[in-house]
Amino acid sequence: MSESSKLQAPVLVMLLFIMTVQILALAITPAITASGNRVFEDPTSASNPIIYVLIILVFTALLLLAVRLKQTWMISGFILISIASSIYYVLVAFMSPLLALLPTLAVLLLLRFYPEWYVIDAFGILVCAGISSLFGVSMTTLPALLLLFVLAVYDAISVYKTRHMVSLAEGVINIKAPLLFVVPKSREYSFRKESTSFSAKSSPTDGKKRGAYFLGLGDAIIPTILVISANWSLPAAASYYGINLPAIGAMLGTYLGFLLLMTTSRDKPQAGLPFLNSGVIFGFLVGCAAAGVRPF
Repeated sequence: MSESSKLQAPVLVMLLFIMTVQILALAITPAITASGNRVFEDPTSASNPIIYVLIILVFTALLLLAVRLKQTWMISGFILISIASSIYYVLVAFMSPLLALLPTLAVLLLLRFYPEWYVIDAFGILVCAGISSLFGVSMTTLPALLLLFVLAVYDAISVYKTRHMVSLAEGVINIKAPLLFVVPKSREYSFRKESTSFSAKSSPTDGKKRGAYFLGLGDAIIPTILVISANWSLPAAASYYGINLPAIGAMLGTYLGFLLLMTTSRDKPQAGLPFLNSGVIFGFLVGCAAAGVRPF
């Protein structure tokens, strides 16, 4: 296999992850909508993205504090509790609350005792689809657009300026927390044995020594929120397989933004949301224009 093919394969895999998340999120949205589960009581409220961002800031601050104090057990416990809540909240749309406890517990035990890359990736696809659908049906398109804009700015600042998201990524990888998609560079790679540093003090060749590429789950969740929001909250003047044109445009825009992101160095930390959110918003607006739909 040529060097070019080796570089392209991880890109295609990560793109496939994002596509799968969006298709699965669209597939489970009717069940989530029918269950009446929503994160926010009023989907049209402009305060929804503010609440979402505040939750992210608090979550990030707590994790960074635990990393600085070197309390890895605290980080792991906090993340697993958050994950359990997310899994359970999605599962109760499909089964009884008591029955939903069993698969939730099974997933947590697997992630805790065998966090290999393929387990992490399979879990990531499922949880991203569930969270995207939940938040997507909890916001109409205007609050969703505001959320994407604010998070794109925040992501750029946290990666390139303060770099606290880079420190957090290192901590997450080194404790094997399931908050990233992992795409190995070779068949021999084991995420359980990986120790990664993205430090600015590292040499330029350090990135090549890493055994995998990483993509944050948020890079799949955040753009998909707009896809789901567009599909349920806007009139379906024209739809294909139950997906309206604004949502289709948003999906295609996500993929375009991802491909632009992949033109940057994959051996250095990059802020994904400025590319992905710009793409999904552009595609969404084009889809609205094609459908003759006013998004606001």
